[in-house]
Amino acid sequence: MGHPRILRAFAVLMFAFGAVVMPTAATAAPAEHTSAVASQAQTAVTADDEDDFSYSSWTSAYEVRLDDEGRARMHVTETLVARFPETDQNRGIVRGLATEYQGASTETTVLSVTDETGAAVPYETEEDDGLLFVLTGDDDYVHGLTTYVIEYEMRDVILATEPAAGSSNPSVDEFYWNLLPLDSTQPIDRFRAEIVFDAEMSTKLTGDTRCYTGPAGSTEECELAGPGTEDGQATFDVEAAELPAGDGVTVAVGFEAGTVAQPLARTPDPVGDVAPVAAAVGAVGVSVGSWVAVSAFTRRRRTATGVVVAQYDVPDSLPPLVAAALVPGAKDVIPAEIVHLAVRGALRIEEGPASEEPRLRRIAGAPAPDALDAQALDALFLGADPEGVVDLPAADEAFAARMAALRQGGLLEAESRGLTEKARSRGAVIVQWCAIAIALVGLTLGIVAASTGRLSAIPGLVAAAFAVLLVLLSSLYAFSRHTVPTAEGARVSEYLQGVKEFIRVADADRLRMLQSYTGAERRPDGTADVIHVYERLLPYAILFGLEDEWGDVLEQAYAREQRGAAWIGDPGSFLLRAQLASFVASSHSAATYSAPSSSSSTGGSFGGGFSGGGGGGGFSGGR
Repeated sequence: MGHPRILRAFAVLMFAFGAVVMPTAATAAPAEHTSAVASQAQTAVTADDEDDFSYSSWTSAYEVRLDDEGRARMHVTETLVARFPETDQNRGIVRGLATEYQGASTETTVLSVTDETGAAVPYETEEDDGLLFVLTGDDDYVHGLTTYVIEYEMRDVILATEPAAGSSNPSVDEFYWNLLPLDSTQPIDRFRAEIVFDAEMSTKLTGDTRCYTGPAGSTEECELAGPGTEDGQATFDVEAAELPAGDGVTVAVGFEAGTVAQPLARTPDPVGDVAPVAAAVGAVGVSVGSWVAVSAFTRRRRTATGVVVAQYDVPDSLPPLVAAALVPGAKDVIPAEIVHLAVRGALRIEEGPASEEPRLRRIAGAPAPDALDAQALDALFLGADPEGVVDLPAADEAFAARMAALRQGGLLEAESRGLTEKARSRGAVIVQWCAIAIALVGLTLGIVAASTGRLSAIPGLVAAAFAVLLVLLSSLYAFSRHTVPTAEGARVSEYLQGVKEFIRVADADRLRMLQSYTGAERRPDGTADVIHVYERLLPYAILFGLEDEWGDVLEQAYAREQRGAAWIGDPGSFLLRAQLASFVASSHSAATYSAPSSSSSTGGSFGGGFSGGGGGGGFSGGR
């Protein structure tokens, strides 16, 4: 049975997320669930009018014995006398037999279907939703009293139970079985059942028995006669008359604990159930470690000397499009490049008509500081009017595509200039392979545990499967080559960190630094041209996400000089931050625009049980 169990484990895994967890062995299955299953099956297999008949009698014989493994086997013979109408309504009956009981397969096998004379009756079987349906008859209609003798076998029909917390009842093995379907729409005039246990089992009877009758959930007790003894075998009998549709009969017979061997599916295995979960958690945790390793790797590659010195100038060979490749989480790269071109005198940012989207004006004859800046100008002013003016579009896929290509070009240029390269973190690869190994071990343990059919192993198998999926997805990142600075790129990265430091320090410290260096651009009186220096750093402040702070610094500088920014908006206005914030928002939106996508719309032998609380029962209907 090994291979079928493994296949069954995989099948269970496919619907494990939506499955309802079955009660433990010590608890009776809810009758409501049994009823719902039978009701669904009835709707699927028969029509309402086909169920409009009754049973004149229903007689069952149960023979329960221990097999060579000490597990319970049951042979059942049901003799059902159906009373069909004289009209052409029914071609036979449908009998549903349980295929599972408390987490274990009953291995239900139909042996034969005959009539009262022993002649074979044609039938076919279908399995669905925990029931094996026996559909009797062929295309011919049947009328009046018609007898069907259904013979079948089941396994593992006796359950090992534990007493409820605080109960003085001992642990027992128990035959707790529904002798009739609990959601049948056919009344039964007369019911009788005989239950025979083999000699070995009969010596282990505890003497505790119960019988329950009525609809699902009823605690009304009935008489279970016995045990009578013949050839060492104990026999119990139960009879009932005029059972309305939906009434059942459930019996519970107790045996000494350990009388019957339980299937692996009901055998607790803490290690087998917990180990896959532990492996899953461990694998995911180790996989997270590979991401940490990648992060540490990229941080190390950005470090050259570990010393950051404040810098107030950025060379022409490092425009924002290139610098963005060395600034972690660079912000608004295209707006930064446009502002860079503006403060360098290559273009001017103007207000659009009626204060709509801003426009850009190319300054004739102004050189581009870097070859990449020249490409940016061409991309920005493609389709400009004769005066070299272009409106910044609010929603233009072509413009957004050019800006995306420009952004990607900056990353490629940084690589071609020897500032960045693709590299793989060896530490992350090692850690991720460990995570994969742990995840696969957990999945193997989960499959082995679930192949026993034990429901408690399903969560571990599901967890292990999820862990494998997550770890494999994580591998796409851990095994990838990442863009990191070269040795030269690390030095430039530290230089840019120095620029950021300059932007962050107090104004007095910045002025002190400017006056102490001869490299700053000077006025005729020998003082530094602060506005010129500050404007050139504004694009990089945008990359660092510090444009508001740096805009405030520039506003103060403009106010001191009694002039505004000549490259944006109203040259006589000192309110740079408002103009800048509006432009950055507009240009970012234009550069990242994408067209919107379309869419459409405790055991029963001690008492406390109930009718329908055991295994079996199944389903009955017409066809």
